[in-house]
Amino acid sequence: MRSSIRSMERYLGCLAMQARLRPIADDYVDRWAEAVARDGHPPDVADLFEAVGAESIPILSPAPVHAYLRQCARTGRVPDPTRIVQAIAHAYAEGALLTLGKTCRCPARRPLIQPPRPHVREN
Repeated sequence: MRSSIRSMERYLGCLAMQARLRPIADDYVDRWAEAVARDGHPPDVADLFEAVGAESIPILSPAPVHAYLRQCARTGRVPDPTRIVQAIAHAYAEGALLTLGKTCRCPARRPLIQPPRPHVREN
Protein backbone atom coordinates (compact mmCIF):
# COMPACT_ATOMS: atom_id res chain seq x y z
CA MET A 1 0.00 0.00 0.00
CA ARG A 2 2.77 2.43 0.91
CA SER A 3 4.62 1.81 -2.34
CA SER A 4 1.50 2.52 -4.40
CA ILE A 5 0.93 5.76 -2.48
CA ARG A 6 4.52 6.81 -3.10
CA SER A 7 4.13 5.92 -6.76
CA MET A 8 1.02 8.10 -7.03
CA GLU A 9 2.80 10.96 -5.24
CA ARG A 10 5.64 10.77 -7.76
CA TYR A 11 3.26 10.50 -10.69
CA LEU A 12 1.08 13.39 -9.56
CA GLY A 13 3.87 15.42 -7.98
CA CYS A 14 4.15 17.76 -10.95
CA LEU A 15 0.41 18.41 -10.97
CA ALA A 16 0.46 19.15 -7.23
CA MET A 17 3.42 21.50 -7.70
CA GLN A 18 1.65 23.30 -10.54
CA ALA A 19 -1.49 23.66 -8.42
CA ARG A 20 0.57 25.29 -5.67
CA LEU A 21 2.39 27.51 -8.20
CA ARG A 22 -0.72 28.86 -9.94
CA PRO A 23 -1.87 31.28 -7.17
CA ILE A 24 1.70 32.58 -6.84
CA ALA A 25 1.93 33.21 -10.59
CA ASP A 26 -1.54 34.81 -10.65
CA ASP A 27 -0.59 37.17 -7.82
CA TYR A 28 2.67 38.11 -9.55
CA VAL A 29 0.91 38.80 -12.86
CA ASP A 30 -1.76 40.89 -11.09
CA ARG A 31 0.96 42.99 -9.44
CA TRP A 32 2.70 43.30 -12.83
CA ALA A 33 -0.49 44.54 -14.51
CA GLU A 34 -1.18 47.05 -11.71
CA ALA A 35 2.38 48.40 -11.86
CA VAL A 36 2.27 48.79 -15.63
CA ALA A 37 -1.15 50.48 -15.44
CA ARG A 38 0.35 53.06 -13.05
CA ASP A 39 3.35 53.55 -15.39
CA GLY A 40 5.61 51.90 -12.84
CA HIS A 41 8.16 49.15 -13.06
CA PRO A 42 7.07 45.52 -13.04
CA PRO A 43 7.66 43.65 -9.78
CA ASP A 44 11.09 42.14 -9.24
CA VAL A 45 11.45 38.51 -10.28
CA ALA A 46 13.13 37.90 -6.91
CA ASP A 47 9.70 38.43 -5.31
CA LEU A 48 8.34 35.61 -7.44
CA PHE A 49 11.20 33.27 -6.53
CA GLU A 50 10.86 34.16 -2.85
CA ALA A 51 7.16 33.25 -2.89
CA VAL A 52 7.94 30.00 -4.70
CA GLY A 53 10.64 29.17 -2.15
CA ALA A 54 8.24 29.86 0.71
CA GLU A 55 6.06 27.04 -0.66
CA SER A 56 9.10 24.71 -0.77
CA ILE A 57 8.80 24.32 -4.55
CA PRO A 58 12.10 23.57 -6.29
CA ILE A 59 13.16 25.82 -9.15
CA LEU A 60 15.04 23.69 -11.67
CA SER A 61 16.45 26.71 -13.49
CA PRO A 62 15.58 30.39 -13.11
CA ALA A 63 16.76 31.16 -16.66
CA PRO A 64 13.51 30.36 -18.56
CA VAL A 65 11.48 32.51 -16.16
CA HIS A 66 13.98 35.39 -16.37
CA ALA A 67 14.06 35.21 -20.17
CA TYR A 68 10.28 35.14 -20.49
CA LEU A 69 9.73 38.05 -18.07
CA ARG A 70 12.47 40.12 -19.74
CA GLN A 71 10.79 39.54 -23.11
CA CYS A 72 7.42 40.62 -21.66
CA ALA A 73 8.98 43.76 -20.18
CA ARG A 74 10.65 44.63 -23.50
CA THR A 75 7.50 44.17 -25.56
CA GLY A 76 5.13 45.72 -22.99
CA ARG A 77 3.04 42.57 -22.55
CA VAL A 78 1.57 41.26 -19.34
CA PRO A 79 2.97 37.78 -18.67
CA ASP A 80 0.81 34.67 -18.89
CA PRO A 81 0.62 32.95 -15.47
CA THR A 82 0.40 29.52 -17.11
CA ARG A 83 3.66 30.14 -18.94
CA ILE A 84 5.32 31.17 -15.68
CA VAL A 85 4.09 28.00 -13.98
CA GLN A 86 5.36 25.81 -16.83
CA ALA A 87 8.72 27.58 -16.89
CA ILE A 88 9.21 26.97 -13.18
CA ALA A 89 7.86 23.41 -13.17
CA HIS A 90 9.58 22.11 -16.30
CA ALA A 91 12.39 24.61 -16.95
CA TYR A 92 14.13 23.48 -20.15
CA ALA A 93 12.73 19.94 -20.09
CA GLU A 94 9.96 20.59 -22.58
CA GLY A 95 12.27 22.03 -25.22
CA ALA A 96 14.83 19.28 -24.72
CA LEU A 97 12.20 16.57 -24.98
CA LEU A 98 10.64 18.07 -28.08
CA THR A 99 13.98 18.12 -29.89
CA LEU A 100 14.44 14.44 -29.06
CA GLY A 101 11.01 13.56 -30.40
CA LYS A 102 9.71 12.52 -26.99
CA THR A 103 7.06 13.93 -24.71
CA CYS A 104 7.20 14.57 -21.01
CA ARG A 105 5.57 11.74 -19.10
CA CYS A 106 4.09 14.24 -16.66
CA PRO A 107 0.29 13.95 -16.67
CA ALA A 108 0.10 17.74 -16.90
CA ARG A 109 1.79 17.52 -20.29
CA ARG A 110 -0.40 14.79 -21.71
CA PRO A 111 -3.78 15.73 -23.12
CA LEU A 112 -6.52 14.31 -20.93
CA ILE A 113 -8.74 13.76 -23.96
CA GLN A 114 -7.28 12.25 -27.08
CA PRO A 115 -7.98 14.33 -30.19
CA PRO A 116 -10.37 12.67 -32.62
CA ARG A 117 -8.84 10.77 -35.48
CA PRO A 118 -9.48 12.20 -38.91
CA HIS A 119 -12.29 10.36 -40.60
CA VAL A 120 -11.10 8.54 -43.70
CA ARG A 121 -13.67 7.72 -46.32
CA GLU A 122 -13.23 4.58 -48.32
CA ASN A 123 -14.48 4.55 -51.91
